[in-house]
Amino acid sequence: MSRFSRTQNRRRTIDSVTEYSGVSSRKVRREKKKVMSQSVMMIGVAVVLFFTFIFVIIPNFFNFITNFLDSSTPFQETDDIPPQIPIISAPVSATNSAELKITGFGEPESFVVFVLNGAKEDKVTITQDGSFEVPLTLSEGENKISAYSVDKADNESAVTKEYITVFDAKPPSIEVTEPADGSSFETRANQSITIKGKTDADDPGIKIYISGRLVFPKDDGSFSYVYRLNEGENKLEIIAQDKAGNSNKTEVTYAFRL
Repeated sequence: MSRFSRTQNRRRTIDSVTEYSGVSSRKVRREKKKVMSQSVMMIGVAVVLFFTFIFVIIPNFFNFITNFLDSSTPFQETDDIPPQIPIISAPVSATNSAELKITGFGEPESFVVFVLNGAKEDKVTITQDGSFEVPLTLSEGENKISAYSVDKADNESAVTKEYITVFDAKPPSIEVTEPADGSSFETRANQSITIKGKTDADDPGIKIYISGRLVFPKDDGSFSYVYRLNEGENKLEIIAQDKAGNSNKTEVTYAFRL
């Protein structure tokens, strides 16, 4: 082969290598650019996911947990224990006032409900020291009274025993039948007299007071009492008083002379 031919072959080889190197460099640059683009994209996606996790997923997760724990679930503790039965002061058996105040004690900050003649009264809050005072408006005659407690979870206690209070505003009758008012007596043999009278037979709780001395009438309402007269005029006050506190009185005057 001639020298010229070898030179030509060498040039072609160099040109081929040079051309191949250029093609390879461009391919490498494209691959680098592609990798870089993918890296940037992955970083962007990672950043988006990071902020989404921090500001969206975590807060929603905690909100879900909080709502779950606050909601009514089988794991939530419920109050199904009834409050204690209220302790009430026994009301009077009879009264001449239409308003009756009842005091007592119960579970603090719960409520007491009175049942008057089968009807529920408005509930009253029991104070922090456990006390309460409730005014009741009575009906004429017999009144049946009981009570129970209710807590804030609407649990109800058992009912107390039933009490009976009679509202009676009518005073009892009183009459002295003998001796007649204005009678006069003489000699020591007649100094002691028997005062007789009567009151209502349908009220066994009536008491009779003759000048301060207590006398109990019989079942039929009649009564009698031996009274020793003093010399001169004897003015006697005779009072009939029932269990409700109503009273009625009459006066008689007797003269005595030895």
